[in-house]
Amino acid sequence: MSSTSSGSSRSRERPAARGRLRRRPGGAAGGRAAVAAVVRRQVEALNRRDLEALVALYAEDAVLEFPSSPAVRGREHIRRAFEGFFREWEEVVTLDALLVDGARVSAEGTVTGRHRTIHLRLPGRVAAAPRAYRHPFAAFWEVRDGRITRHRVYYDARELVRQLLRG
Repeated sequence: MSSTSSGSSRSRERPAARGRLRRRPGGAAGGRAAVAAVVRRQVEALNRRDLEALVALYAEDAVLEFPSSPAVRGREHIRRAFEGFFREWEEVVTLDALLVDGARVSAEGTVTGRHRTIHLRLPGRVAAAPRAYRHPFAAFWEVRDGRITRHRVYYDARELVRQLLRG
């Protein structure tokens, strides 16, 4: 289950001159909750494999970045990327920790899944039965006006390949 950290030093601003707090857009308590809700809806749509709900959460000019892949730019390209992902990967994402800082969200979690076409484009490698895997990840989202504008995911791609190729 995910949790939102509102007491971290990053989610509070230092007092400005004359004792006031400076706030960034989305930094108020309601703003943090709304930003976190976008990310939770994104993960829920991903886990349901609901392409329409998933893509609707991205801004027209959004950028999606994963290890070992070029950045995907724009909602329609993101749609195509997720269509391909759904054809080849069966995954469930679990958020273990979620931190909101203004319009930015950081998370740690775990992915469990199976790859359907395990060829991995390696010479001499033929398709095999789907292989299970499990790996931790860190992800970062930037949200503007209720839509994801940037989404970056980091994990050890070498470990994922090792799990997929084990025999």
